[in-house]
Amino acid sequence: MNKEDFGQYAWKPPTKETPQRSVLIAEDDRATLNLYRMGLKGLQGFRVLLAENGMKALEVLQNQPVDVLVTDLSMPVLDGFKLIAIVAERYPSVPVLVMTGLPEVEHQNAPLFLGALRILSKPPRLSQLREEIRAAAQRRPDGLVRGIALGSLLQLMSWERKSCTMTVHGPSGIGHLYVKDGELIHAAFHDLEPLESAYTILNWSRPEVEFVDTCRVERTLDMPMTEIVLNAAMIQDLDNRQE
Repeated sequence: MNKEDFGQYAWKPPTKETPQRSVLIAEDDRATLNLYRMGLKGLQGFRVLLAENGMKALEVLQNQPVDVLVTDLSMPVLDGFKLIAIVAERYPSVPVLVMTGLPEVEHQNAPLFLGALRILSKPPRLSQLREEIRAAAQRRPDGLVRGIALGSLLQLMSWERKSCTMTVHGPSGIGHLYVKDGELIHAAFHDLEPLESAYTILNWSRPEVEFVDTCRVERTLDMPMTEIVLNAAMIQDLDNRQE
């Protein structure tokens, strides 16, 4: 045996194991949580963390690193909408997968994916959920950290027929968005007209959002939510090109 052959049998230091990633599941239904606990055991290289509502999920995020968040929308204490808004502001590098009871045939993961948002019909197939988690954990678009845009949050509200008042803290002040039964009915920012206010607020980068689960203003906007969101995205794209 020559020296080269001997090399393959020589002692080598142990290789360092790949760091384990974490996926956090926020879901209030205990039976569904147990399903995920069992079904995601095959997700190799991941620790599965469970939270029964949005507040518990925030406690996990504050105390340990999370690579992917999977959240339901309808939860007590702190729902998925508020959780998404807080994560977008505080933890913009954490990709979010959203579970909704709305069938995929209705939402079709469309019309927008702004930020790191992905929609899964509930209950998702476990094999699909595992693949989506792996893909989300690896996603780093263009090396940039991006949060979830307000447009995506509004689109979810449209699908879920949610009503609320959103106070949005942006770089140039505080604006308000009013959503009733899944439609954006009014927007206010300084002395701008409602539609211009909506476009301005929707194009703020990483705003802080506060929610009140009521909407008590009169409708001033007749344009469909999807059209408003799309127009705001087009305006932002034009502004970026001019810069």
